[in-house]
Amino acid sequence: MIPVSQVSTQARAYIGERLTELATERGVRILFAVESGSRAWGFPSADSDYDVRFVYARTERQYLSVRDYRDVIETPLLEDETLGVPFDLNGWDLRKALRLAINSNPILHEWLVSPILYAGDDALRDDIRWFVNATADPAAYAYHYDRLARGAWEQIGDEDTVKIKRYCYVLRPVLTRLWLRDRDGLPPMDVASLCTGLKLEVAELSAMAQLFALKHAADEQDRLPRQPVLDALIASVLADKPPRPPQTERFDARTVELADGLFHRLITNGV
Repeated sequence: MIPVSQVSTQARAYIGERLTELATERGVRILFAVESGSRAWGFPSADSDYDVRFVYARTERQYLSVRDYRDVIETPLLEDETLGVPFDLNGWDLRKALRLAINSNPILHEWLVSPILYAGDDALRDDIRWFVNATADPAAYAYHYDRLARGAWEQIGDEDTVKIKRYCYVLRPVLTRLWLRDRDGLPPMDVASLCTGLKLEVAELSAMAQLFALKHAADEQDRLPRQPVLDALIASVLADKPPRPPQTERFDARTVELADGLFHRLITNGV
């Protein structure tokens, strides 16, 4: 069985408190916050970081100011005494997030479908998801995940033994590419949902289930012998290289109108 993404109740509560403190310190409203790394993908190691990402909004008055405000909030990656591992906490301003959505940025989509939600609610995420789905270019997504997969595959090279982590980091974008090729709609981010929605061979599913189970018990440096079934799956997907999408202007009048409507509603309604 492919593992389902999960975070302990204690970790959720602590991260929720940190988000509340950060919002107060920075004078922003966090619209939603999610886990974005291996814990959300479904294959954390025992010593994996917590990678928390969020979208936030400033006040209406601040958006009307002549002052320039940063459109990101970044905090140092530090070992967290409570969590016992590094804690990575970063976010995007709502305006930046919507502009990236217009340009078919797959990262925002991943945040919107993360199975681990720390703050906000799915009703609000649904509003932004609708806009992302309406403006997404699947070809841009396919190109993005192909580059991720190829980069991770090149790191493995001809090694006789492979870091468990590297196999996982190849397989997730490979599975996402399969989804974009064989399914309608944008892909989930976690491996359990990807595998459930794809037509994979029993041997492939079994090999991945064993790999992800090993990753849960391993640390970041643990290795295993080459896996021929997984190598064959990866090679078959990477044999088909999607073209780079043309660099066209995506900020057409209709798209901007939709983005502005959503932006204004989320800002003025205080959702």
